[in-house]
Amino acid sequence: MSIGAGQTPEGTPIDPLRVRSDVRGPCLLVEAEGELTILTADALREHVLADMRAMSRPPLIVLDVGEVSFCDSSGLNAMITLWKAAHAAGGEFVLARPERRFRTIIERSGLDRHLIAHPTTEQALDALSAR
Repeated sequence: MSIGAGQTPEGTPIDPLRVRSDVRGPCLLVEAEGELTILTADALREHVLADMRAMSRPPLIVLDVGEVSFCDSSGLNAMITLWKAAHAAGGEFVLARPERRFRTIIERSGLDRHLIAHPTTEQALDALSAR
Protein backbone atom coordinates (compact mmCIF):
# COMPACT_ATOMS: atom_id res chain seq x y z
CA MET A 1 0.00 0.00 0.00
CA SER A 2 1.33 3.44 -0.84
CA ILE A 3 0.39 6.41 1.29
CA GLY A 4 0.56 10.11 0.55
CA ALA A 5 1.44 10.02 -3.15
CA GLY A 6 2.69 13.29 -4.60
CA GLN A 7 4.72 14.45 -7.59
CA THR A 8 8.22 15.77 -8.14
CA PRO A 9 8.69 19.11 -9.96
CA GLU A 10 9.24 17.07 -13.13
CA GLY A 11 5.81 15.47 -12.69
CA THR A 12 7.16 12.06 -11.71
CA PRO A 13 4.99 10.44 -9.01
CA ILE A 14 6.62 9.91 -5.62
CA ASP A 15 5.42 8.29 -2.43
CA PRO A 16 6.54 10.22 0.67
CA LEU A 17 5.67 7.12 2.74
CA ARG A 18 5.15 3.52 1.69
CA VAL A 19 3.67 1.04 4.15
CA ARG A 20 3.50 -2.75 3.93
CA SER A 21 1.99 -5.13 6.48
CA ASP A 22 2.64 -8.82 6.90
CA VAL A 23 1.67 -11.34 9.58
CA ARG A 24 4.70 -13.09 11.07
CA GLY A 25 3.66 -15.75 13.54
CA PRO A 26 1.61 -14.02 16.26
CA CYS A 27 2.90 -10.58 15.18
CA LEU A 28 1.94 -7.97 12.64
CA LEU A 29 5.04 -6.56 10.97
CA VAL A 30 4.52 -3.10 9.51
CA GLU A 31 7.34 -1.80 7.32
CA ALA A 32 7.45 1.94 6.67
CA GLU A 33 9.67 3.60 4.09
CA GLY A 34 9.94 7.32 3.39
CA GLU A 35 8.86 10.35 5.37
CA LEU A 36 6.58 10.16 8.39
CA THR A 37 5.14 13.67 8.53
CA ILE A 38 1.95 15.64 8.97
CA LEU A 39 1.08 14.61 5.40
CA THR A 40 1.46 10.85 5.97
CA ALA A 41 1.03 10.19 9.71
CA ASP A 42 -2.78 9.90 9.63
CA ALA A 43 -2.67 7.38 6.79
CA LEU A 44 -0.07 5.27 8.62
CA ARG A 45 -2.12 5.36 11.81
CA GLU A 46 -5.34 4.36 10.02
CA HIS A 47 -3.57 1.59 8.07
CA VAL A 48 -2.19 0.01 11.25
CA LEU A 49 -5.40 0.50 13.24
CA ALA A 50 -7.37 -1.26 10.49
CA ASP A 51 -4.89 -4.15 10.56
CA MET A 52 -5.17 -4.30 14.35
CA ARG A 53 -8.97 -4.48 14.21
CA ALA A 54 -8.70 -7.43 11.83
CA MET A 55 -6.58 -9.42 14.29
CA SER A 56 -8.34 -12.12 16.30
CA ARG A 57 -6.00 -11.85 19.31
CA PRO A 58 -4.33 -9.00 21.23
CA PRO A 59 -2.22 -7.12 18.67
CA LEU A 60 1.54 -7.61 18.74
CA ILE A 61 2.80 -4.91 16.39
CA VAL A 62 6.35 -4.35 15.13
CA LEU A 63 6.82 -1.08 13.23
CA ASP A 64 10.02 -1.32 11.19
CA VAL A 65 11.26 2.26 10.79
CA GLY A 66 14.67 1.43 9.36
CA GLU A 67 13.77 3.04 6.04
CA VAL A 68 12.03 6.10 7.49
CA SER A 69 14.14 9.06 6.37
CA PHE A 70 12.31 11.75 8.37
CA CYS A 71 9.83 11.86 11.26
CA ASP A 72 8.14 14.98 12.62
CA SER A 73 5.90 15.47 15.66
CA SER A 74 2.87 14.19 13.73
CA GLY A 75 4.72 10.95 13.10
CA LEU A 76 5.58 10.66 16.79
CA ASN A 77 1.94 11.31 17.67
CA ALA A 78 0.82 8.54 15.30
CA MET A 79 3.20 6.10 16.98
CA ILE A 80 1.94 7.11 20.45
CA THR A 81 -1.65 6.54 19.28
CA LEU A 82 -0.72 3.09 17.96
CA TRP A 83 1.13 2.23 21.18
CA LYS A 84 -1.92 3.24 23.25
CA ALA A 85 -4.32 1.30 21.01
CA ALA A 86 -2.20 -1.85 21.19
CA HIS A 87 -1.98 -1.63 24.98
CA ALA A 88 -5.69 -0.92 25.34
CA ALA A 89 -6.37 -4.14 23.39
CA GLY A 90 -4.01 -6.14 25.62
CA GLY A 91 -1.18 -6.16 23.08
CA GLU A 92 2.15 -4.48 22.45
CA PHE A 93 3.70 -2.06 19.97
CA VAL A 94 7.46 -1.83 19.42
CA LEU A 95 9.84 -0.30 16.91
CA ALA A 96 12.50 -2.06 14.88
CA ARG A 97 15.67 -0.74 13.22
CA PRO A 98 15.46 2.94 14.17
CA GLU A 99 18.41 4.89 12.79
CA ARG A 100 20.47 6.96 15.25
CA ARG A 101 18.68 10.20 14.34
CA PHE A 102 15.29 8.52 14.84
CA ARG A 103 16.35 7.10 18.24
CA THR A 104 17.59 10.55 19.30
CA ILE A 105 14.19 12.11 18.54
CA ILE A 106 12.44 9.44 20.60
CA GLU A 107 14.90 9.77 23.50
CA ARG A 108 14.78 13.58 23.60
CA SER A 109 11.00 13.54 23.61
CA GLY A 110 10.99 11.07 26.52
CA LEU A 111 9.05 8.53 24.46
CA ASP A 112 11.77 5.91 24.79
CA ARG A 113 10.11 4.88 28.07
CA HIS A 114 7.11 3.68 26.07
CA LEU A 115 8.29 3.11 22.50
CA ILE A 116 10.70 0.22 22.94
CA ALA A 117 13.13 -0.07 20.04
CA HIS A 118 14.97 -3.17 18.87
CA PRO A 119 18.09 -3.07 16.67
CA THR A 120 16.72 -5.60 14.16
CA THR A 121 13.32 -6.68 12.91
CA GLU A 122 13.99 -10.28 13.92
CA GLN A 123 14.86 -9.26 17.50
CA ALA A 124 11.63 -7.27 17.72
CA LEU A 125 9.56 -10.16 16.38
CA ASP A 126 11.30 -12.63 18.71
CA ALA A 127 10.71 -10.36 21.73
CA LEU A 128 6.99 -10.08 21.02
CA SER A 129 6.58 -13.73 20.03
CA ALA A 130 8.03 -14.78 23.40
CA ARG A 131 5.48 -12.59 25.21
